[in-house]
Amino acid sequence: MKTLKSFALFFVMSLFVITSCQGPKGDPGRPGKDGNANVQSGTVTVTAEDWVWDGNGCNWYLDLEWDAIDYDMVDYGAVLVYMENPGKDFYAWHQLPLTLYPSDQYSATLETVYYDYAVTIYWTNSDLQKHQNPCDFYNSDMEFKVVLIDAVLYSKYQNEDLSNYETVKKLFNITAEENLFQNSVEASR
Repeated sequence: MKTLKSFALFFVMSLFVITSCQGPKGDPGRPGKDGNANVQSGTVTVTAEDWVWDGNGCNWYLDLEWDAIDYDMVDYGAVLVYMENPGKDFYAWHQLPLTLYPSDQYSATLETVYYDYAVTIYWTNSDLQKHQNPCDFYNSDMEFKVVLIDAVLYSKYQNEDLSNYETVKKLFNITAEENLFQNSVEASR
């Protein structure tokens, strides 16, 4: 009988300790923010010397190498590339692929191809003629932002509008201090 009383007392004390150690409950309508441990981002500035003309493909291209772009990222995650508006008429980051209208006679389309450890950006003019180097045409260096999202996190947010860089920045808590791309990228010359 003494063992049963001891067990009952132990059980009651355990319940008391367990229930008294709980902290305040969070607001179910306001879940916490996702961290960005599974997101890497960065900005790269390219100059006219970084672009290469490919006469066979009739386009300018640019290779950006980054060891964080691996097969899993390319096949299952997301590699998002944004370009700052080179016309400077208004400030905005635009996701690639993107079509610009640099003149009344033709348009230019920017597309991306992802490889293991690199992304290539192609600049193709609609008339398939060799026009000025993109940086020379805009008389400015150009900036690109690259955001890498791992597969698990990407699957959670693939229904969000990830074409808007400001949305991506807010969703994944991207800050300038976490800019890993700047130190890791090499534009091919």
